[in-house]
Amino acid sequence: MMGLTHMPVRDRLLNVIKREFEPLRFATEMLARAAKKTPRAARNWLSGTNAPDAEALIELMASSNAIAAEVERLVAERRKAREEEECLGSSSGFAGSSGSERMAGHHHLST
Repeated sequence: MMGLTHMPVRDRLLNVIKREFEPLRFATEMLARAAKKTPRAARNWLSGTNAPDAEALIELMASSNAIAAEVERLVAERRKAREEEECLGSSSGFAGSSGSERMAGHHHLST
């Protein structure tokens, strides 16, 4: 899954957050408000010191199409890498079923 050299997930998330918020006049305050977190937390994200927790990330995805799209790209890349691994390991007894069939109900949230 990690065979290709990719920018780490954390860095990709922080980069898209910076792209979205740094150009704004009150970037720290607006980022904090969008994530429902403190300005200090937002400042740490913009400086690259820390990354948002899951709750803040969901809030940011809800407030920014660019952040949501980047997270969706990350998920798609992970899924593709897992599928490629499964193809390589098809002799493991799982040949003939896709990853989504095997994991149905286990990793998908229902509403």
